[in-house]
Amino acid sequence: MDIRTAEDRTATLETLLNEARIEANELRARLERYRQIMASTRLVMGHELKKPAIAISGYLELACEDVENAGLPDAVRLIQKARAECDLLNELNEFYLELLKVESAGGAPRTERVSVVEVLREVLEQATPALDAPNRVRLNIVDSLPPVPVNRNALKLILLNVIENALKYSPDGSTVRVEAEVSRDLRGGSDGELLKMRVSDAGTGIPAEDLKRVFRPFVRLDANRAPGSGLGLTLVRSLVDMCDGDVSVRSDSGHGTTVFVTLPLAPGGDPGAILP
Repeated sequence: MDIRTAEDRTATLETLLNEARIEANELRARLERYRQIMASTRLVMGHELKKPAIAISGYLELACEDVENAGLPDAVRLIQKARAECDLLNELNEFYLELLKVESAGGAPRTERVSVVEVLREVLEQATPALDAPNRVRLNIVDSLPPVPVNRNALKLILLNVIENALKYSPDGSTVRVEAEVSRDLRGGSDGELLKMRVSDAGTGIPAEDLKRVFRPFVRLDANRAPGSGLGLTLVRSLVDMCDGDVSVRSDSGHGTTVFVTLPLAPGGDPGAILP
């Protein structure tokens, strides 16, 4: 064996490895710079989006005063609904900014002990008016339901998307049922408790072969019936994962669909609001 040849090959390999290491470090540094630029840009965009929403809300408040003085109650009601939509937009934008800050700094979004009943009532009022959520959604909530430790805006987005989906894919005038109860957390031998929520509709259901696709982005199983981007359930899954929960769908074609959302509860929670 030619020792010199072996040494030359080893030296060549070491040189190539060093060059590859240098290039990899340079690429890593460039990617980190791009990541920082993108994060800063999204933060700026999120901050700037607040301004028009706040301005629109202010203009609507002024318009509402004039319309009230003119004695037009129907117009007042519509303006108040538009203001509520602006308030929701501001809440969602604040949540977006919070997520971006968390992504930049690491950690988890801010949580608090939230009454599910209160959030559900807000969702029914803020759902798309054409869906008539207050009259079509039936709440079946157990007494003394404890609050859930979660980010309030995340929970609102989860419930809003799931309930609006159920309403969109159900026959006009049909009922959507929302149920919630507390059960033991049996995952991994935990001694804690879970909040289990179910949203059931009376729609045409989802074929078995399509169920595995419902959480994928841009998937719209019935685009002609319900317009949208196909991102609603994708967002729901991401938010539920962020809350350390689970989400699943059960459906039979022709027999409606049920979405299950499970969130962990802190043991020994104080009683929350009771549904009348």
